[in-house]
Amino acid sequence: MQALDPIQSFRDTLLRQTVAWCRERSPFYRERLAGLEDFDGLDSLPRVPVLLRKDVVDNHEAIRCDPSLPSAIQHTTGTTGRFLQLYRSAAEQDYIWRFFAAQLGATPAVGVRPLHMTLANAYHGALIGMPSRAYVLSVGVHDRAQASQARGVLERTYDLPGVEPRISVLTGTERMVMALTAYLLAEGFPLTKTSVRTIALFGGHVPVARKRLLASLWGGSVQIKDHYSLTEMFGGARECGLGGPWIFDPHIVPEVVHPRTFAPVREGGVGVLLLSGLYPFVQQMPLLRYFTGDLVEVVTGPDAPGGLQVRYVGRMPRSILDLEGDEVRPLLLSGPLYEELLALPDIAITPRFIDLQLGSGLDLTGDLHYAVEHEPAADKTPERITLRLGLRYAPWMYPERVAELVRRLVQALFRHHPHLARRCTEGSLSLRVRPAPAADVPTHDSK
Repeated sequence: MQALDPIQSFRDTLLRQTVAWCRERSPFYRERLAGLEDFDGLDSLPRVPVLLRKDVVDNHEAIRCDPSLPSAIQHTTGTTGRFLQLYRSAAEQDYIWRFFAAQLGATPAVGVRPLHMTLANAYHGALIGMPSRAYVLSVGVHDRAQASQARGVLERTYDLPGVEPRISVLTGTERMVMALTAYLLAEGFPLTKTSVRTIALFGGHVPVARKRLLASLWGGSVQIKDHYSLTEMFGGARECGLGGPWIFDPHIVPEVVHPRTFAPVREGGVGVLLLSGLYPFVQQMPLLRYFTGDLVEVVTGPDAPGGLQVRYVGRMPRSILDLEGDEVRPLLLSGPLYEELLALPDIAITPRFIDLQLGSGLDLTGDLHYAVEHEPAADKTPERITLRLGLRYAPWMYPERVAELVRRLVQALFRHHPHLARRCTEGSLSLRVRPAPAADVPTHDSK
């Protein structure tokens, strides 16, 4: 067997401990891992059954490896599946704090502490405390009063011992950062004259073009950092440059598999992301080979230098795939579709954060009006995909513009989805784009 690099060796060691922990303490895993007494780390991981969200919800108590009172309860939003709560024990939170504090202590501090501003939200329950050199100020952005306070924090020069005088890092979900940006622009606030050097995003999918827009609005030198995360896991991945591959944290084990066969996906292929949390970073409710529902393209495989790297291409429940063969053949991926529609000013948007009272400025953080319908082949009728677009105007008012919009969109979708183009050309699939007034098409959650 090929020698493991340090990160793979770290994962291999903790994975063995995780399986032993789960088998000893969880009735669910004791039954699920029966027959795996010879478990041999990463090489044996494909023998562990894939874990679906339904499995976790239906066996919530049996999965728990620690019956003690949770120190924190976190929850998913439930936008693409059943609502799920995750328990975090005091022991694992204590371990996480000590581990990362040791990592922080091993690196000599240079200069003053950075001053961060984080946009607080309660979408996912209690947070896990993490040590940091940063001095963090927490603000909101859900209404004008909160946004005004956030502006005050950005404007102020602080005199805090050993801390930067101005905010240099802004952190929040993509929607909250966009909402604050729209508010500040509407107020005439000079974004480019702030001391913000980094904007760290997490949450939903943010297309590269939108990140570039955000960077330009705050100043060309501002760095946009995007983080992949989900409530079910402690840890995630970070994007390596705008539009670059996603690199996973050492304390989780990522896999990419075929959604139907669960066979591993090779470089260049598309599959669903599986994640395994590792003891002792997770102790109360470890999830092994958890089916995230996120579709990714494999950039480099797990055996390549740097390990598995991927690009996000969409959510499986919101995408259409041909899964009949050994390889996943995408017909319509929610990620590229969202990116193309977001670039079209014709598509209507229903804003969020309406208490900010910004009018059209809130389009920066709203939901697009579009819907995807899929009809499998039946009798002599070919398979059909219908994309309904909710426009800001009645389509009959600007027929030439609508025709051009549809033409360009179809060309872009064919470019992103070669299998879709082939199927449409041969006549085994029909792609229809149906523009309509916004009121006739519901909003679409891009998650």
